[in-house]
Amino acid sequence: MAERPESRIIYMKVWQAPVRIAHWLMFASVVTLGITGYLIGNPPFSAPVEASRIYTFGTIRFLHFLAGYALLASFLLRLYWGFVGNRFSRWVTMLPVRKWQWRWMGGEISSLLWPRIRYRVYTGHSPLGNVSYLLVYLGVLFSIVTGFTLYAHQKYTPFWRTLGAWGLTLFGHNLNFVHLLHHLMLWFFAIFLVVHLYLVVYTMVVTRTTEIDTMISGKKFVFEEELASEAEKP
Repeated sequence: MAERPESRIIYMKVWQAPVRIAHWLMFASVVTLGITGYLIGNPPFSAPVEASRIYTFGTIRFLHFLAGYALLASFLLRLYWGFVGNRFSRWVTMLPVRKWQWRWMGGEISSLLWPRIRYRVYTGHSPLGNVSYLLVYLGVLFSIVTGFTLYAHQKYTPFWRTLGAWGLTLFGHNLNFVHLLHHLMLWFFAIFLVVHLYLVVYTMVVTRTTEIDTMISGKKFVFEEELASEAEKP
């Protein structure tokens, strides 16, 4: 990253606690759901003794359901904080509805494809990062809807029966189709995690910033001039 003697570096708070909590809870939930979901769909072993004497897959299913509730909680927390949080967390700043956001997004893609082009350091998420996170949040919502639709059909209380019927209506009353869509989300998140981790490491190397530490402490080193240029945008 080129040096800028004329630009002062500021160590400032960017990500508030609810955003960081939602981020790591969502990460842990998705990883747990992915592992347990894969084992549920592709059992690697059969019971060595009478099935009633062990509870291996019962435990796996319990962890899957528990992680599903945790994912729902993290999604609701992030959804709420997108309306009341600081400007780096708000949904209105994440939606790519302005020309400058698309222009900056094009510059970011160029920097990723041609490393010799200077990579801009953003205070919050980059425009491309905002779009990718919006897609992930939609994926989380889709996983929650399909997952709880499947879960509801194992319950017999009026609440779950109503929820299950509503969920099936969305997918043409085809439970197998819901199961397929829910399973495909496993691979969606698997691909996203690989790309996300690569881009985090890439950004840390190119910009010499501490992206992981930022999502733990909430604070980040930013250039004063770039903070000012972002603040000027509507």
